[in-house]
Amino acid sequence: MNFLTRITFHKKLMTLLGIHFSLYLYALVTQWDWSLFLFMLIFHKIWHLIGNEAGLHRLWAHKSYQTQRWKEYILQIFAVPLLYGTSITYAGIHRQHHAYSDTEKDPHVTRPWWKVAFYIRNKDYDIETRFVKDLLRDPLHIWTHRNYFKINFLLVILCLLVLGPVWTGYTLSFIVIHSFVGAATLNVLGHRPEYGKRPHNTNDQSSNNWFVQIISLNEGLHNQHHANPGAWSFMNKKTNVDLGAWIIYLFFMTPEQKKKAKFVW
Repeated sequence: MNFLTRITFHKKLMTLLGIHFSLYLYALVTQWDWSLFLFMLIFHKIWHLIGNEAGLHRLWAHKSYQTQRWKEYILQIFAVPLLYGTSITYAGIHRQHHAYSDTEKDPHVTRPWWKVAFYIRNKDYDIETRFVKDLLRDPLHIWTHRNYFKINFLLVILCLLVLGPVWTGYTLSFIVIHSFVGAATLNVLGHRPEYGKRPHNTNDQSSNNWFVQIISLNEGLHNQHHANPGAWSFMNKKTNVDLGAWIIYLFFMTPEQKKKAKFVW
């Protein structure tokens, strides 16, 4: 089986998602608490911005900024529990998405909406190795890739033993489920020009979407991202909001790069 195959990966992912969805629903039904729910929404957003935007997306998929090696380990700690895939699979899929955006070779399913929302793929596929040659040379990414599901299954077991099902549902499972809801919303609306705006004439259907921007405070600037995918910030004017860029600039970018960075506050 190909080292980067998606067949086994997807089955294990669906199993973990089913477990997390069950724990999430159990927690909400048995111990509903508005204040806890709102607190976890904020906590999830911070975790997601660090693990996904600063780590998986802008550092490893796009190499849009540089950071210290020890900070890469921190980013992996935040990225792995999101269940978006390893840094290798995520980067491979996302790089192919930008290379083949809105074509038959695009690994991101954007239509119909129900396939996107429920993470249903048209077919199993392998990541083209040429897209991730840089990550395949890095021991950190190789180790994480090979142990990814062991780590995530162990996290579920440890949380259940230490926290119990309710608090596991309100913490780990909450982060996973809301991350996938956010990703599905972006993938449904981020490539639908009829629901957004296209300030940049890109060779795809990417569009800025106000609703996605309100709930994410960065990912709604999707057309701007596709117009310049290598940029570490999606902002091009002061009225834009990109919390991911703020986190990168303040906490993860190297001091040398920060001195040269042009940042729109």
